[in-house]
Amino acid sequence: MRLLLVPGTSPDRWARVWRERLPDDPLEVVHAGASDAVDAVLRGDVDAAVLRLPPAGADARPSGLPATPPSTATGWAVVPLWTEQTVVVVRKDHVLTVVGEVDVPDLAGETLLVPGDDVLGWQPPEVEVLDVPDVPTAADLVANGAGVLLVPHSLARLHDRRGTAVRVVPDAPGSPVVLVWRTDTEHPHAQELVGIVRGRTAGSSRGAGTQAPAASPAKAPAPSRHAARTPRPAPRRTPPRKRR
Repeated sequence: MRLLLVPGTSPDRWARVWRERLPDDPLEVVHAGASDAVDAVLRGDVDAAVLRLPPAGADARPSGLPATPPSTATGWAVVPLWTEQTVVVVRKDHVLTVVGEVDVPDLAGETLLVPGDDVLGWQPPEVEVLDVPDVPTAADLVANGAGVLLVPHSLARLHDRRGTAVRVVPDAPGSPVVLVWRTDTEHPHAQELVGIVRGRTAGSSRGAGTQAPAASPAKAPAPSRHAARTPRPAPRRTPPRKRR
């Protein structure tokens, strides 16, 4: 089975569990940008993909995501996995580093670096927008003090730069991560993959590679006490004697 992962998702644990459960069917992991993931599945290059969907509160279609996101209405299986928190990346000496979390109003007046492969499609109000080619370039510019960057937390870790700091923005829209494949070309082990990426144990997975436990034989019902008891004959009544 071939599985595509977009930046910010790691296959290490999934691949290990897959090898344990399905040693005869290797899991081949490939990587691609978020905007290319849907086309790779449609072309048949991969059997499934872990990708991002637009956040629920997005202002516009994110430039780094496909123009038409996968949906069950268009022949896709879409399995929600998690929603990743959005963070702001700033220089270590930025005033926002004095707090543990940053509220959206605190971003007013900042220069927001918006990469060409943006996956959020959301901007806080009252910011100055500066378009940049991609997330790695934006991370470099943040380290140089040119602005701040809003990305999912895993992308901030992936493009960590010396001299920068990360703060969660709890009231910003999150980034939904899903597992998708085409229902008309579903791989035989697709449900097994769902169990693995969702962290199900082998016994609770619904995949074809896991055998369900055998059902216990049904016990014969215990005989009823009333049914086993032989009814007693009614006592014989002696007619009363006539007086003379």
